[in-house]
Amino acid sequence: MRVGVIGGGISGLSCAYYLGKAGVDATVFDPAPGGPIGTVTVQDCILETGPESWLAAKPWAEQLIREIGLGDDLTGSNDAQRRTYVLRHGRFVTLPEGLQMVVPTKVMPVVRSDLFGWSTKIRMGLEVFRNPKALPDRSVAAFVEDHFGPEAVEYLAEPLLAGVYGGSPQELSAASVLPKFVEYEQRYGSVVVGTFRDKRKPSGQSIFKSLCRGVGTLIEALKARVHIVPQRVDAIAQTESGWTLQSAGATHDFDQIVLACGANRSAPLLEPVAPELAALVASIPYTGSSIWTFGYRRADIKHPLDAFGFLVPKSERRAVMACTWLGTKWLGRVPADKAVFRCFSTDPDVTREAVQSELHRLMGIDAAEPLFAINHRWPDSMPQYTVGHSFRVSEIEQHAARIPGLHLTGNAYNGIGIPDCVRSSQKVAATIAAVS
Repeated sequence: MRVGVIGGGISGLSCAYYLGKAGVDATVFDPAPGGPIGTVTVQDCILETGPESWLAAKPWAEQLIREIGLGDDLTGSNDAQRRTYVLRHGRFVTLPEGLQMVVPTKVMPVVRSDLFGWSTKIRMGLEVFRNPKALPDRSVAAFVEDHFGPEAVEYLAEPLLAGVYGGSPQELSAASVLPKFVEYEQRYGSVVVGTFRDKRKPSGQSIFKSLCRGVGTLIEALKARVHIVPQRVDAIAQTESGWTLQSAGATHDFDQIVLACGANRSAPLLEPVAPELAALVASIPYTGSSIWTFGYRRADIKHPLDAFGFLVPKSERRAVMACTWLGTKWLGRVPADKAVFRCFSTDPDVTREAVQSELHRLMGIDAAEPLFAINHRWPDSMPQYTVGHSFRVSEIEQHAARIPGLHLTGNAYNGIGIPDCVRSSQKVAATIAAVS
């Protein structure tokens, strides 16, 4: 059996790897394999072009990494200094200890915190008395405000989720973005009670995992293990015996195909062969992002780099919505004489001048100029799990299942993180291998 995989990001590469492991001949088509994930070294600093880590609680990325021989390169975040600041009224306020995403699990850190007013703190305390309820899918903003009030949306949910999804809590689906907490609401009423009852003993491992030489090493290892055609696919067509792909003026025949190129790129390919499915896939909206990474002499930075970085709520945001203090979060990536700031914006076209000016203002940097400034733009790269997303995905899966030899995978459907992409692609590969 021959399988064509369209898209060479982490989803397409891992799918092709698992297919090859099962003895299935797979070919990946992508003019720039790797997608947003990549690593560069600048002045002895290890920098990421896209995602820098994944949640350690999701095991699928780590399983793949160990399987391909990179287990010794696994590293955890420097949780001894795990602290995050949130900008409030122009100053940095520490995010309270014990938060599980948007849910407080420790009383005193919240009581002492300057991030919330007393009305919000009292509301957080009274949340434990809620009764179970099952509600239709609603926005993250509506969900969080219902449980903890509007201040928790502004200074907790919005800045935390904007950096992950690049979207607005007023539009993101609570059922898709916060599924565990929606389940707690249905079972216990209180998400705080649900979190306590489901609380697991500390594992001793870091919350975030990465690779000591950068996440790009995973991509390079996968690229070395799969067959890649560095070309764009212009069209697909179903035949009596399978599928054909049109790429660079040539036709390639396959028994089955996997679309791992994002919903926004899959929809135009699907339109001629499955218009109803194409319309459903196209209904998943996208936003973009930009990462500006600045390196400075450590002596020029007066602010103590005593945290993983900071978040900027929308109400106080100009050009930067999040900033990682790279040398603090990841030991061994930044030489001691340098300070590196990884600035994230949901505007793919944000200028260096705008980001640098905002960074200098927030960090109190006076006249110092950066040693380097690196930009990576990713327009239309972040799928939005808007209200009703789980229903749309269910409809997409039902339509795709009726088309022989067609498979969809990637971060647009059932999880946006690296482990989610690996798990989705592993499932697709297993499905194909079972009928090969």
